[in-house]
Amino acid sequence: MFELFIVIIVFSTPVLVLATLKRYFSYKTSKVETQVKLQSAVDATQIVALEKQTKVLNERVAVLEEIVTSRHFELSRKIAQL
Repeated sequence: MFELFIVIIVFSTPVLVLATLKRYFSYKTSKVETQVKLQSAVDATQIVALEKQTKVLNERVAVLEEIVTSRHFELSRKIAQL
C-alpha cells in the first residue's frame, strides 16, 4: 500500500508543480499588463501637466527677456552703477 502511495506522489508531483507554475505566471502576466495600463494612463496625465508647465515657463522667460532687453532696464542699471 505504501508503495502505491509513493508511486502516486512521484507521478502527481510534476503535474501539481506545472499547474502551480502556470497559475503563477499567468498571475504575474496579468499584473504586469495591469501595471502597464495604469502607467500609461499616469504618463498621459503627467505629459499634459508638464506641457502646461512648460508653456507657463516659456511665457515667463519671454517676459524676463523683454524686461532685460528694454531700454528702461539699461537706464536703471546705469543709474544704479553711478
